[in-house]
Amino acid sequence: MLQEIKIVNFRNFGAVKLDFSGRDAILSGRNGSGKSNLLEAVHHLSILRSFRGARSREMVKIGETEFFLGGNLKVGNLTEFLSVRERSDGRRELFLGETRLRRSSEFIGEFQAVPFVPEDRMIVSGNSGFRRKFFDILLSALDENYFVALVNYMRALDQRNRALRENHLNIAAAFEEELSRCGVKIGVFRENCAQKIADEMNRLLGKKYRFDLRYLRAFPGSEEEYRDKLKSQRQRELLKKCTLTGPQLDEFEMRLDGKLLRGFSSTGQQRLTSLMLRLAHFNLVRKNASAPVVALIDDVTGELDDENLDRFLENIAVADQRIFTFTGIPDREFFRRCQIIPVEKLEQIN
Repeated sequence: MLQEIKIVNFRNFGAVKLDFSGRDAILSGRNGSGKSNLLEAVHHLSILRSFRGARSREMVKIGETEFFLGGNLKVGNLTEFLSVRERSDGRRELFLGETRLRRSSEFIGEFQAVPFVPEDRMIVSGNSGFRRKFFDILLSALDENYFVALVNYMRALDQRNRALRENHLNIAAAFEEELSRCGVKIGVFRENCAQKIADEMNRLLGKKYRFDLRYLRAFPGSEEEYRDKLKSQRQRELLKKCTLTGPQLDEFEMRLDGKLLRGFSSTGQQRLTSLMLRLAHFNLVRKNASAPVVALIDDVTGELDDENLDRFLENIAVADQRIFTFTGIPDREFFRRCQIIPVEKLEQIN
């Protein structure tokens, strides 16, 4: 699987290297040592996105202008070297071996990384942006066509919003064709994915709970109606300085036994649902993947009792590789068999 990863000027790290000797590894270290940042680096090398929703400038080490991530990936008898060099302004260079790739979609998919992080609770209890990010990461892993549509949509949206801020209505109108074309595609993908997530959640929950998920689209379902809506709102959007229709405003309404999870669920229900959502994410990616899948588990097992911990480990047993983080490693036979990597003693590289 992922045999080695080199990290340069990413988050709090200058230049370090991690070597993975087996399928299961634990990154151990004190709070604030950078364990989560290392998982974020692995995730970014997989899908070119931060599971925290961070922008490039937030991931570049303070005082630097770019970061580098490179990993040796072994699949069967073949070994590939993936690398990305990304600047604080978002420009990036992608390589597969010595070959420079022109498109992000050519890079994504060499391996899949699914994160299990404490912030996952915000998918349930936070604002709609956390739920959109969850579906964007999942769908980008499942289908490169979604990733391409999302990138093109967000680029057109940024340019239209800039034109609105500068009072250029004609320029803003020029991006409406692209917004409507990509936006409708995004909506179809999200609607289909919402149903898959709901089905997988109810399979995982069994008869204990009933999970319902409703996709609330914030734009018309056809390209023509979408364009007409954008056209009709231009004057209002000129005052607001932003686009008021589109997938960037979508919501996913989640209910457990008929109760709206956001705002009306207990802390325990939120923890359970967020963990099950990530397991559903993991299962869908694993079923669909033609490439290896890595589970990144960022100290989310501490609140699980022994029975639920065993069930969780059983669910992720099909992952091709598992990387955990702990400040204190649990006293269990499974974790004693894992490779232990002390974060404070990582190998420095030139």
